[in-house]
Amino acid sequence: MKKIMYITTLCFLLLLSGCGGYTRDETPGALRTISVADMEKKMKNKEDFVIVFTQSWCAHCEKFRDMLDEYLPKHHVIVYDVVIDKDPNPDRSGNIKKIQSYFKTMDSTPSLYYVEKGKVKDELENGDDGITKEKFDSWVQNFKLDEKK
Repeated sequence: MKKIMYITTLCFLLLLSGCGGYTRDETPGALRTISVADMEKKMKNKEDFVIVFTQSWCAHCEKFRDMLDEYLPKHHVIVYDVVIDKDPNPDRSGNIKKIQSYFKTMDSTPSLYYVEKGKVKDELENGDDGITKEKFDSWVQNFKLDEKK
């Protein structure tokens, strides 16, 4: 009987530790604008990062930025923003080709990706309702993007 109780307790503790999640960093995050060239450097350096491709005139992009303005003050997530139509390199079609050489599914804005070791790990789909705070937060938690270090 003691052996069964011991094994049951051990299994319960293992189950609890597996469901423990992680500690979230509640210090402010940031939205940082970078160029296509900067994005290429980050990919070639095999960095881990969150990146969004936007355009200055895009209504969905503005809605996404507004959501981040509300979300980032309490979540330490750094999001790099490539504003395609404001890039220092004026060759827009060339910039899009460079972006799509790394981000094959990038065909609209905003397009949001998580990159791990210089490889696209995941894309958060925009959907009919855009990228909502709830959808974004679930994605952040899934990849522990705001994990306290």
